[in-house]
Amino acid sequence: MENSVTSSSSKVKVQYTDPAGIYPLIASDLNSKLPLRNLHWNSSSRPLRSIDSLYVELVPDASNALPVQRRAASTAGLPGTPDSSILARDSFDGRRGSEPFIAKKERRHQIPGLRQTSYLKVFLLRCDDVETYKTSSRKLLREWIKAHTPPTQSNTSVNNPENHDAFEWMIIHVVLPDVQNGSTWPNKSSLSVLDKVRTDFNGSSKSAVDRVAQIPATKSLQVGGTTVNPVPSGIAREQFFKESGRAWEELLSRVKSLILTSFDLRVRQYEEDIKAKSAQRILPGWNFCTFFVLKEGLARGFESVGLVEDALMGYDELSVELYAIIEDEKQKIAAGKEGTLFQEHTQELLVQAQSAIANARQESSKAQLSKRSNPSLLNADRKPYRDLILANNISAFDFESYVFARQVSLLIRIASISPASGTAAGSQESEDLMILAEICRRAVRFITSAGRTIREDLRASIKPEEGADEISLSVRYNVIENILASWTFSSCQQVLAITIPDSLVKQLQLLPHASAMSPRSSQQIMTSPSIQNAKPNPLPRPSRTTSLLGRPPSTTSSPSYDTSFLEDDGLYLQKSPLQGEALTGLSILGAQRAVLYTIAKRALSRLGLRRGWNVNWPTGGGKAEDKDENLDEVSLDGDSHQEHSTDVQVGHSVEETSSLFGVQNDMLLDALSSSKSFYSAYEDMTSAACQHYKVSGDRRSAEAMTIDLAVVRFNQDDYENAANYFHQLAPYYAEDAWTTLEISILDIYAQCLKKLERWDDFVRIAMKILAISGHIDQDTLGIKAYDSIDAAVYLEDLLAASKTSDGSTSTPMKDYFADIRVDPYLRHFKRKDGFELSLTLRYLVPASLEIEETRVRLISTSEAQTRDIWLSAEKPVKISKGLVRVMVVSKVMVPDWFIVDKITMRAGKITFMHDLSPTEGNKFFSKPRVSVSSEGFASMVPRILVWPPPRSLDTKVSLYSDIHLEEPRSLMCEISSGNNAIVLGKLQVRAASAGLRIHTANAELMQGDSSLSDLSQPGVICFEELAKNEAIKIKIPYRLDSEMKEISLRTETIYTTSEGEFVYGDSHVLSVLLPLGVNVHDVFKRDALFSKFSISSSTLVPLRLLDCHLEGTADFEASSPHMGIEGLCVFAKQPVSMVYRIAHKATANRSNAVQQTRLSMRIKYICLDEEALATVSECFVNALHESDFGEFSRLLLPLLNVTLRGRITNQDLELIGLLREVHIGTAQDFRWDQILVALPQPQRHGLASWLAQWHKDFPEIALPRNVTPKNVRTITIPVDVPKTQIVHTAHVRLCTSPPQTQGQPSAFAVGHSLAAELVLQHTRGWDTNRQGNQHGNDPHEFSYELDASPDTWLLGGRRRGLFSAKEHEILTFPILMIPQRAGHLMYPSLEVRSVYDSMKESPVMTSPQPGETDPLLTSELDYQNQGESILVVPNLSSTTVSVDPEGPTRGAWLLESHSRGEVLSG
Repeated sequence: MENSVTSSSSKVKVQYTDPAGIYPLIASDLNSKLPLRNLHWNSSSRPLRSIDSLYVELVPDASNALPVQRRAASTAGLPGTPDSSILARDSFDGRRGSEPFIAKKERRHQIPGLRQTSYLKVFLLRCDDVETYKTSSRKLLREWIKAHTPPTQSNTSVNNPENHDAFEWMIIHVVLPDVQNGSTWPNKSSLSVLDKVRTDFNGSSKSAVDRVAQIPATKSLQVGGTTVNPVPSGIAREQFFKESGRAWEELLSRVKSLILTSFDLRVRQYEEDIKAKSAQRILPGWNFCTFFVLKEGLARGFESVGLVEDALMGYDELSVELYAIIEDEKQKIAAGKEGTLFQEHTQELLVQAQSAIANARQESSKAQLSKRSNPSLLNADRKPYRDLILANNISAFDFESYVFARQVSLLIRIASISPASGTAAGSQESEDLMILAEICRRAVRFITSAGRTIREDLRASIKPEEGADEISLSVRYNVIENILASWTFSSCQQVLAITIPDSLVKQLQLLPHASAMSPRSSQQIMTSPSIQNAKPNPLPRPSRTTSLLGRPPSTTSSPSYDTSFLEDDGLYLQKSPLQGEALTGLSILGAQRAVLYTIAKRALSRLGLRRGWNVNWPTGGGKAEDKDENLDEVSLDGDSHQEHSTDVQVGHSVEETSSLFGVQNDMLLDALSSSKSFYSAYEDMTSAACQHYKVSGDRRSAEAMTIDLAVVRFNQDDYENAANYFHQLAPYYAEDAWTTLEISILDIYAQCLKKLERWDDFVRIAMKILAISGHIDQDTLGIKAYDSIDAAVYLEDLLAASKTSDGSTSTPMKDYFADIRVDPYLRHFKRKDGFELSLTLRYLVPASLEIEETRVRLISTSEAQTRDIWLSAEKPVKISKGLVRVMVVSKVMVPDWFIVDKITMRAGKITFMHDLSPTEGNKFFSKPRVSVSSEGFASMVPRILVWPPPRSLDTKVSLYSDIHLEEPRSLMCEISSGNNAIVLGKLQVRAASAGLRIHTANAELMQGDSSLSDLSQPGVICFEELAKNEAIKIKIPYRLDSEMKEISLRTETIYTTSEGEFVYGDSHVLSVLLPLGVNVHDVFKRDALFSKFSISSSTLVPLRLLDCHLEGTADFEASSPHMGIEGLCVFAKQPVSMVYRIAHKATANRSNAVQQTRLSMRIKYICLDEEALATVSECFVNALHESDFGEFSRLLLPLLNVTLRGRITNQDLELIGLLREVHIGTAQDFRWDQILVALPQPQRHGLASWLAQWHKDFPEIALPRNVTPKNVRTITIPVDVPKTQIVHTAHVRLCTSPPQTQGQPSAFAVGHSLAAELVLQHTRGWDTNRQGNQHGNDPHEFSYELDASPDTWLLGGRRRGLFSAKEHEILTFPILMIPQRAGHLMYPSLEVRSVYDSMKESPVMTSPQPGETDPLLTSELDYQNQGESILVVPNLSSTTVSVDPEGPTRGAWLLESHSRGEVLSG
């Protein structure tokens, strides 16, 4: 891009008057400070505008040229002048001011806006001293100001229209160096002159504008043959530059302010005039062209100061008004009135058309074809448009072209100066992608509108002659269409040439080229030397060398665009799906450029079609036909379009293989020179459009371009490349349900694959064609492409081709079948296990087909069950178009809710699949072909409840009822054969809980007439024959790696009968928590041990304790309490305590070194919730079997148990334990309807009535008193006899008897001493390992201590001491006890300890100090006075009191009292 702005409309003109010829001295400094930066215009009617850079054009004032002799004198002293010595101050010619300025006023045009006048007029003053100023310079300035005073400051009356050319003035004093005195600027003389000028010309008011500035000349001068440098040296140099910079800043600030003032005056004047003209729009004589020039003047004013966005907005408003005026003119012409605003035709188009028609009638027409491009669409100076507009001598087409060219020029300038575009305006990186995309978008809209205008223009200017033959009409039609196509192509070429940034080129280079013939990049397409002529030189835009046509464009009848080309409806502009989304500028630009490629491509294809080169889609059979050959133009407005309709019909009816007259684009002519060039150009353009669509992210349009490339290859019999193109297609047409276009594509693709013998791909495509054919209604659509497709033939070819494939081919069933439904009500067999379902569907393809295999898969809806059920038909089925019903059977029974997941039907190697699971599906053609209502979809995915009949096999798993805590825990698996005579069975057990280990190898048969045959496989238990209605129970040990509350497992019973092999599967969740807890407290006696066992519920569920006894050993015997017949009920907060007496057996040999001390407590119990559920279930099943609904027992019983278990709370269980009855509830509480939906309507109604009646008959169910053995659990708990070496027996024996008082209990008095003895003895009989102690029979030392609270007893005598005793030796120790208070006083507490004997300890061990406790001996104390008390009364026997209420004291008096001692002594 050029660094300077060359367009005059993009600059502000500043005129300078230089009578002294000093401008060259400051030109370099002034130009270095341009353009002006950071201007801010604040208008009263508009928001604040900021101007980053304002370009200024400095023009000299040529209206008052000085005479030659004065010019020579005024320029004296400048570099290169003959005599430089006259620059001295005393040589200045004072006569310069003697000749006044004569201002030649330029005549103002009656239409404002046609001229570009100065915004600021500057007088460059050279005055060296005050004397010279007074004598000559002041007069010169006054004359200049008088001649150039702007209208706003003139004392004369001013007309408002003069403000269209409003300007400001300014005086700049240029100071030259003082050669004689050698002083530097600023000096006293220059400041004096500056003050004088300001005093004389600035005005005296405070608001007066300062219009005077002073700057120094810094350019070297030649004075008397000597070079004078105005810049001083040394220390003064820095001061000079500082003051000089301040002076220039002041000057530029005033220049910006004055220019903005002039601009503001002009804008106000334009706005007032525009408002007035707009108000006169409805008056007669109002002229749009005059209004256009006026409003454009405002837009150009904005452009001149750099407000390009405001200028563009003005042109946009004019564009809208212009299109409205054009439409009004068309309506006038259509109504028979004569249009007065625009010319009927464009002279340039008329000459071009007449020349083409004349050449077409000559025999040597081909030799006269000219090869040149159309005029530049973007050059606004190509014609004197503004003069033509003002003269009302412009056509509608030229008017539109001019407005569009101006809009583009402004957009290009915005892109060049946009802050988002980069730094330097000339940098190639300074390209605003959004602005370039906007240029392309506007170009598409303009080409669409202008194309209609060109056609109407040519039809109006070239009238068909009366009696013209068919050939003449055809030539006229062809020339018009050729001119239009050539103009369209060239316009796209020119716009694309200026909108190809480097970033887009790099992105396009990363994409693979879509064309197989010409692997050139998209930036090389549509490029030629003529592009340079298309670029508007005045625009400040980087010159571009690549963009559009390296080869001519081409067009197919892509489904993304209308097949008509510039008909009355205009070009079809596809609304890109990218609009409205937050996309990058690159993607939006790519999308808009792709539309331009497509428009140009369509122009080329239209021209090639008339030469017999088809790029349209062929019909069935692969024959290329014009898609428009059977389409007729229909007039919507009567006779107004009669001529157009005739032209089109004639144009299509005459052979036009050589009609290129009117085509003036050299690239179009090159492309149309041969079929090879045409197809190559067409492919290049389609590939470029495809690449741009890919960059934009518009996948659909990119696929549409790929289809166009494939069709071109097919028309050239290039089946390989055509098939490759189709292979790249994504589901574009299928997603939008364009069935007619899709079947045409697939038909072509199938023909290519058949020619290439690619049978695998042919099978896939042929199946898709058959799918579409099944959904097309020929009677209503009448699709021509479908008429050529024989479904039976395709089906035959499909089956034959599928046989050559190694594997099977799967396809969605919904493409060939509709109304797919699986009956949700299963049917059981009477003589065997299993069930069947009914599958109904509608076959759509009009050809018979034999289905060899039909399968339906059911998947469970619960997480606990993962087993799938496959149902299959028992024999092949032949189907024809219409409704089909197939019965599918399953020998797998898994009780649970299921949904239909997949349906498959196989014919040969073709498998039709109906997958209802949420998967991605087929990625090639993923659009469903059947639109199903919500009700229909629900029927396609039914919920099916699989449940077994009561006569079928059943498997139940529970915890083993007899638990021994010292042995591994086990499961009990019960298998009931039902009505099945099982020949061979296999039970598979799988853990569903982490950490659960099931040891099937250790399984045992506990009950039943069968045997386990093979336990070698992990998780598998094989058993032999099992007769009908028999059951076996298998015990299976298990282990837990970690503590858990419940375990989950799955079982599958695979069994073989005479009817075949069947499977029964189920899932089980079992609680492994022990429902009870046991605590024990032991009390030692000399001859027996009393153990207190506390049994409680650990799960808040009450327990019924049936038996609890303690089993003895060979050395010990235990006495258990009697439980009673009904047992005891253990509640959560009310445990049961039982005391057992343990003693040595009389026959036991105590001399054994080790005695058997491990006892066993065996507890029989039943959980109250299990007892209640078992009782209710038994009652329910018995009642059900007595009715007509016994077959539904295994359907209803699980829901009964689950609901009842959920309804019974802990409080309810406590009531059940107390009252021994269960409250059932109503039928609504159980919500039987949740499970009755699995039954057909007749059975559902009858069973619901029976259930309601049962709830009424059994509101409460009493629990039986006797217990069913199958519900009883047994747990064996090992109990160790506690070990102790010594058991002391002690008691306090009173030596003093209490005094006996008749009629009163024996008691002691408070304070009387009681003599007593402490009796001690011990036994070592509970030392079960006494034989191992070598000192077992020796005496041991002990210590004892009596202790009591001082408030209760005072103890005397030997209350503590040491003693040594042998086993069974009795020792007594006297003590004295004095009671301290009255009441039942407990005996003092006693503690007896063993004392260590150092003589008997090993020398290795450290001897304790005397009196320390022996750590090697354990002992227990049987204190017989524990819990006993002594009655103590106060020490009073009698008390005498006086009660005299009437005496002087008025109260009671103590007269005397006697203690118990006195009474006894007395």
